[in-house]
Amino acid sequence: MSREHIEFINTHEMSWHEFELPGFSKEMKQKLLSYDTESGASTSIIYFPPGTTNDGGRYSVAIEAMLLTGDLKIAGNKYSDLTHFFIDSGEELRSLTSQNGCELLFMTEGKVELVDKNMNGNDKGIQINNTYELPWQGTITPGFPTGAMRKSLYQNAETGASSWLLGVLPQFKDSRYEIHPVIEEGFQIQGELDTSGGPFKAGSYFWRPSEIPHGDFNTARGCLTFFRTDGPLKTTYVEKEELPIE
Repeated sequence: MSREHIEFINTHEMSWHEFELPGFSKEMKQKLLSYDTESGASTSIIYFPPGTTNDGGRYSVAIEAMLLTGDLKIAGNKYSDLTHFFIDSGEELRSLTSQNGCELLFMTEGKVELVDKNMNGNDKGIQINNTYELPWQGTITPGFPTGAMRKSLYQNAETGASSWLLGVLPQFKDSRYEIHPVIEEGFQIQGELDTSGGPFKAGSYFWRPSEIPHGDFNTARGCLTFFRTDGPLKTTYVEKEELPIE
């Protein structure tokens, strides 16, 4: 497999490395979380230093991001923490600035290249969600236990690839294991979820291939998690004793 199975790493324990992104005025810092050696797709934590600017342009691949801390302004509109962005390949990114610096969860569908710059437009080609303003919705997986809700952020109409926030109540517990037919990755924004694979703490990340059993789950205080899949999410639930013996 061209992308390593990761479960879990904690970004607070990782070091920053210098990083450049085409079209941006300043050298950035990066914590690389996962990388596909064939396509160049990646997930990182990116730090924009104060005064970072981008005069605008179009990029070669789709870019998805979640603003974790700091300030970001696009086409004159200011955005704060937990704003979600999706820019499809060929769509225009226009006039970006970060006055005080910021950190983003930053995901790309391949190697990022600037294919056209200094466009004269606005941010209409970008899907932007202030997650605080999005309504909570019921979970969509049949059989998902009571005690969690989701906020839908993005879905690809052709592939079914999607991104969402999942909020889990304190004292949530499910002894079952889940298996999905799609790739799944997640980043813990707040709280902690205990699993058989270890604690999924705030700042932790995983990238999981399809058909990998994972569970069981419990949390004392609840959590808020960003999830992303490469296709429609379907779940098969199994008990621990039903898992194949390795």
